[in-house]
Amino acid sequence: MMERDSAAEYFFSLADEAASSILRDPLREIVPVSRWKILDQEEVELDDRLKQALSGTQEEPEKASKPQRPSSLSFLAVSEMLSDCHECEAWFNRTESITAGQGASKPLFVFVFDRVLPDGTYMTDQEDVFFSKWLAALHLDRAKECYLTSVIKCPGSGDFIYRGCEDILVRQLESLKPSVVVMLGSAGCFISTGDGDILAARGRVLDYHGFRTVCSFSPSQVLADYNALRRPVWEDLKLAASAAGIAGRTS
Repeated sequence: MMERDSAAEYFFSLADEAASSILRDPLREIVPVSRWKILDQEEVELDDRLKQALSGTQEEPEKASKPQRPSSLSFLAVSEMLSDCHECEAWFNRTESITAGQGASKPLFVFVFDRVLPDGTYMTDQEDVFFSKWLAALHLDRAKECYLTSVIKCPGSGDFIYRGCEDILVRQLESLKPSVVVMLGSAGCFISTGDGDILAARGRVLDYHGFRTVCSFSPSQVLADYNALRRPVWEDLKLAASAAGIAGRTS
């Protein structure tokens, strides 16, 4: 042991050693650190994690089956999901005019646009007139057979698709149970296929969370390049009509 000049100096050195030891390991045992990956949104019980850590063992958690949502869900639950969502700063832009969607409660078609505008609509007046022509060509009743919504639920969130937005959309589809979903734009194409390439995704019926889905261009995209996109969109709409069982209306 090192020689010390005084009893006081010796006392303080012991105190320093004790404090250092406590800070390093206050329980006098080293608890291993674990990094966990939550599987299928299932939380691992905290007590089990502590027990495993203290015992020095680490078991791989079993992958739980994905929880099934109730088959019948109210629109109140959807609106609550939207009002409670704060995953991004865009929720500051949410006003009373912003709703999860609008239209029939039991639609044949759900049209999913990229984003919602500040006034709560999904299209400009010009785009809406153009979209109405699509519905007329399909002989669809907008009020009774169609529901309109968007991937991105709040204005001003740019091109980022947050998890909360898609969770709300899936809940809407489970509640509405449409015959077909039509994704109009790159955002809908992205969540359906993992890629925003509409040209690669269009022309076939996809499966999005168990719903027949067709990807195509939005009214704004078609208006920007009418000659090139007019025919492909009409072919996609006829494909959607066939998937919904109303192909005879377009003949």
